[in-house]
Order: sequence, then structure tokens, then C-alpha cells
Amino acid sequence: MAVKKQETNGLSALKQALKTGELQKLYIFSGEESYLRAHYLDACRKSILGDGAFAEFNLFEFDGKAMTPDQLRDAVESYPAMAERKLVIVHDFDLYKMPAAFSDFLPGLLADLPEYVCLIFDYDVIELKQDKRLKIHSVLSKNGNFVCFEHLDERQLVDWIRRRCRVLDRSIDDETARYLIFLCGSSMTNLITEIEKAAAFSTVGEIKRYHIDAVCTRVLDAVVFDLSDAITDRRFDRAIGLVNDLLAQKNPETVVFSTVARHIQRLYAAKLNEQARGGEKELLTLLGSASPYYAKRIRAAAGRLSESWLRKAVLLCDETDAALKSSAADKQKIMELALLEMAAGLEDT
Repeated sequence: MAVKKQETNGLSALKQALKTGELQKLYIFSGEESYLRAHYLDACRKSILGDGAFAEFNLFEFDGKAMTPDQLRDAVESYPAMAERKLVIVHDFDLYKMPAAFSDFLPGLLADLPEYVCLIFDYDVIELKQDKRLKIHSVLSKNGNFVCFEHLDERQLVDWIRRRCRVLDRSIDDETARYLIFLCGSSMTNLITEIEKAAAFSTVGEIKRYHIDAVCTRVLDAVVFDLSDAITDRRFDRAIGLVNDLLAQKNPETVVFSTVARHIQRLYAAKLNEQARGGEKELLTLLGSASPYYAKRIRAAAGRLSESWLRKAVLLCDETDAALKSSAADKQKIMELALLEMAAGLEDT
């Protein structure tokens, strides 16, 4: 039970350790939210190393692909220079598929780390895929702390956006912050740039939707939302223009249309949920989303469409997706014909 709690509540335990200045000897950092992972890596550096004259002598940082067993062993076993502890950070080393040269000694090393070491395995480019059947997993679970940095939920992200805006001497209300997340995605790293752009464009002390629309870059899902609106509003020229824009940004045709198909499926799910008198919780589950704002937008869009059109559109998307993946024909033309057929189908509903 203790191991399970450690793995699921790793971030809370890390925050507490940073607060008390008592970081453990071994951490495994992973997760999609790179901003948070980088933030806490920096917090660990400051906690262990401080800003003293010998800080740089007590930091060892390795690229997991290039690191040798001797380098890691020496970094762990050598004593700190004029300090109580040292920090060793290893980026993108797959602990569950380690080279043979590491497999003989690494489990033993991790099971008996010196008290003066804080060793962090940081998964950035590669994904952490745990295999509980392996001996190394038992060693990591017993001696280490798994910390997964996931995307914040909508409420947490709104609060964070408002704090970032205040730093830039700007304000933003909750609804506009939710619109920013809808338009630009939930990645904090990406949102920092978009907040700065909107703040620089605003001259009124408050960030409004028109500031965001003017300068912020939309994620693929947001563009596809506009694309489906253009189709259902019978603005086919607008729809084709959006497709051309996405392709000009080097998005592959299959990726673009897969996003369109997923969006149509979500609209259909929202329509069925409405007819079944389902609530927001059921809709969020159907959408695979944690954003009430996104669910509200999907529900409103689905409300303007008939079930029969959505059902036919879902089937058409499946057929088109298969054609895109199997045909050598002009993929852009295949997409455009599918969108045109969707728009034409509205006349029959």
C-alpha cells in the first residue's frame, strides 16, 4: 500500500520535500506537462545546490543516450565538494530498457544510494513505460519516488493564467482564460508564449477575447472546430481555406482529417448524450475531456445539427479516413470531396 501511495501522490510528496528541504535520494520525473517538470527540476537544483561558490561542482547532468556506466557510477559515488549533498540528473535514460552494460550494476546502485546524493531520472523526449514484471521496477518502487507531471485541470489552469497575467500587469476574467485554453491548448509551455503575446497586444490593462483572436496561435483542435462550423454554416470556401492553412503549416493530410473525424464523433456523442438527457459528467466521459468549457462548446455546436446528419458524417469520415490511408490519389482532393459531401448533406436534413 505504501508503494502505491508513493507512486500516485508523487507530486504532493515532492512539494512537501522541497518545503522542508529534505529531498529523497531517488526520483523518476515523467509526464506530458514539460513546464511543470522543468519548474520542479529547477526547484530541486536550488534546494540541493543553493547558489554557493561550489554549486556547479556538485551538479552532474547527463544525456541518457550518451552516458556510460562509469560516468554514472563516478557521479554517484564521489563525495560532494564543500557541501552536504550533490545532484545528479539523467535525461531520457530508459530504466526499463537499459543497455546490458547498465543492467548488471544499476539495480544494486539504486538500492544503496549514498545519503549525500539526489539522483533524478528525467523523462522528456522518451516516454516512461513501467513494466512491473522487471526487477528494476521493484527497486525503483522501494527506493525511489515516481513523480508524474500531468496537465493541470481547467480550474487550476485558469488560476495559473490569471497569476501569469498579473505578473505582466494585465488582468483576465475566468471565461476569457477558458477561451484561451480552448484556442491554444492546455500546455503551460505554449500558453506562456500566448499569454505574453496577448498581454503585449492589449493596451487597456485587461486581456479580452479580441486580443486573443488577433495574435494567438490556434491549436489544431480549435481550427477544426472552426472548420466544422464553416461546413455546417454552408461556408464551403471558408472550410477549404482553413484546410489549406493547416496543410500549409505542414500538418499531414491524414492527421488533419483524423482530427476532423474525431471532432465529428464528439459532436455525435454530444447529440446522443443530449437525447438521453445525460449530464455534464457523462458528456465529459464521452468526449474524453476534463474541460467543462470545451463540453459546453461541443454541446452548443451539436445542438444545431440533426442526429441523422451527424450519423452520416461519422460514417463518411470512416470511409474517407480509410481512403486517405490506402489510396495513392490526391489526398487533399479526397478531403475536400468529403467536406463538400458533408456540406451537401445538410440540404437533406
